[in-house]
Amino acid sequence: MSALAVINAERIKLFTTRSLLWSAAAIAVLSLGLAAIQASTTYGPGTVAPEKAAMGVAVFGVPVMMILSALTVTNEYRNGLIRSTFAAVPNRTLVLLAKALVAALISGIYAAVMVMASIVVAHSDPRDWRLVGAIALYAMLAAVLGVGVGALVRASAGAVALLLLWPLVAEPLLGNMPNISGRIGPYLPFANAFTFIDVQWLYPYYAMPWGPVSSIVYFAFVVAAVFVAALVAINRRDA
Repeated sequence: MSALAVINAERIKLFTTRSLLWSAAAIAVLSLGLAAIQASTTYGPGTVAPEKAAMGVAVFGVPVMMILSALTVTNEYRNGLIRSTFAAVPNRTLVLLAKALVAALISGIYAAVMVMASIVVAHSDPRDWRLVGAIALYAMLAAVLGVGVGALVRASAGAVALLLLWPLVAEPLLGNMPNISGRIGPYLPFANAFTFIDVQWLYPYYAMPWGPVSSIVYFAFVVAAVFVAALVAINRRDA
């Protein structure tokens, strides 16, 4: 089976699952709802900064996309379809690459749409294309991370817990600990991603040893390391 055929097969599998629809709906509600709340608590048009308008997408929408990406792997392990997948495509590396590519493209496109919609709902500046592209790139990398974590963990519950707790709980806690935050904060993966997209979350302002572009490069290296580990794992372990 050719690479394009494998990619198309993964696209079809993803678009025929209920989780895609539910995830898209959840992201829309969280992103647009938060943007509307921010707009309702300010006075005058155009007073909500684009970064604040897009906070719902970055903080809540991207983790949902990560979970959806992980489920493309863990659900197949749960129902046994992974054996059929590997039987049809013996090249397991190609299978995981196809899953990551499909998840990344869908996440990036939907994130861009949600950022633009959130900016419109919040009556913010609709010309901030840098923010749209930054969050779309972040969402794409996060989707690849989700696929990698799903392949490593295999269990849906474990993957979901890890992908939610690490960016939303663990990193903010570590980054705000008085004695260690200054030393480890600049090296937290999601803190670097938020530095790049320039959306303020629960992270303090760290003395970063590099600029915003280098921050997303650092995050990409972390994603690549996890994904390479996942490739090694699926090729060594039984399905």
